[in-house]
Amino acid sequence: MKGSDALIMALRNMAATLGVYDLMEVRVFLERSCRFVQERYRAIYVDAYMSMVVDSVLDLKAGFSGTPEMDDARYSLRDALKRLDEIHAPEIVGLTVLYRTYVKGEPLHPPGTPFPGGFEVEKKDGVHYCPVKDKQSDNPEALCDICIARQSPLP
Repeated sequence: MKGSDALIMALRNMAATLGVYDLMEVRVFLERSCRFVQERYRAIYVDAYMSMVVDSVLDLKAGFSGTPEMDDARYSLRDALKRLDEIHAPEIVGLTVLYRTYVKGEPLHPPGTPFPGGFEVEKKDGVHYCPVKDKQSDNPEALCDICIARQSPLP
């Protein structure tokens, strides 16, 4: 069995055990994690992240049949797991991050996510760009180092 197949199987097994209390736990985690985000963006972020969590769990429970997007240039899976442990992420957050990053090849902020200054996450020519990726390198709570998005070019 290839490593990517083993990852998908592990994520599917994990998703099968999740329930409503896990969703409640992740909501609290997200609200706590976003407590310093500007108020006008906070609800948008929490709602977007909750939607990603629910979609990821449902995809995995339904048996996602896509091709894993794992590639050697990405953050190593071992390092990603270590980072998730460092921020005390609930299991369901880890599942979502690993699924979106290593299986679906998607950024952790969906395209269209707004940021101060009128900027947003964009996808151009198959590449995701984030306007704040480099600015978050000193933030121990941020998972930008795991995310596949690249820093947006300067305007």
